[in-house]
Amino acid sequence: MKPPPITNYARHETRVCLGHFKANLRHAAKHPEDPDAIHDLRVAIRRLTQCFRIFRDLLDPSPVKKLRRRLHKIMEHCGAVRNCDIALELLAQCGLPESPSVPKLRKEREDAAQKLHRNLKKERRRHHRAVGAAARPAHRGWQIATRLPALAEDFFETGSAAVAPGSSYQTLHRFRLHAKRFRYTLERFEPFYGSEMATGAKALKGLQDRLGAINDCVTTIDLLAADPGAVAAIQKRLDQRTRAFQSYWRSRFPPQKRAWWRHWLTEPRAPASGPVKAT
Repeated sequence: MKPPPITNYARHETRVCLGHFKANLRHAAKHPEDPDAIHDLRVAIRRLTQCFRIFRDLLDPSPVKKLRRRLHKIMEHCGAVRNCDIALELLAQCGLPESPSVPKLRKEREDAAQKLHRNLKKERRRHHRAVGAAARPAHRGWQIATRLPALAEDFFETGSAAVAPGSSYQTLHRFRLHAKRFRYTLERFEPFYGSEMATGAKALKGLQDRLGAINDCVTTIDLLAADPGAVAAIQKRLDQRTRAFQSYWRSRFPPQKRAWWRHWLTEPRAPASGPVKAT
């Protein structure tokens, strides 16, 4: 039986993300010393993983499950390198380039980069099986016009909890992941929306940047627990970044904006061009 249109679209989008992952994998394997290459690989993995999550009912689960396990391992290695890069960058921004923690971080970064390089070389030799449609795709009831508005509602609920008085950094971290996944989900359906998508994506990008800046501080404080001077300096920056996030959320995502998101997300349109219609 021929797969329905939404399954065709899911397969196409997943292959696009898989292609981006493979390109960034090759680049990072050649340049493991480049922080930007590692960052780009992490973003490509997140987008591919979110694509698997979005379309999990529409794709053949066997190759997806195997690849997700390997992606998780790569992310662990990338994260170890990235955390050192972020910590070194924050120390420099705080005027502490000669902190006692710097030599230790550089050594940790070197060791982590070697492990990452070995893992990436191994992964490059693997065959990345094309992701196909599931044998019996669970496509009934799968509609953009209902799924995306529901995600927007969840996004506002978790965001409101993250800015509530007394909110913990664990809550902020969960919201950061939620916001990132929401943004990467919307990207997959960009052809079905007009200028509203560009406006919404821009607001989400600004939010994600601020949440990421907070997470960088929290991660670095954990790494530098034995360096109280550095921790105090980064804590001050963390407090500033937390206030900046809260201000941004209240200005760009006030309660009345909820209806705006719900309205345009319930009205996807057939794209002017594209592989299939997926409404």
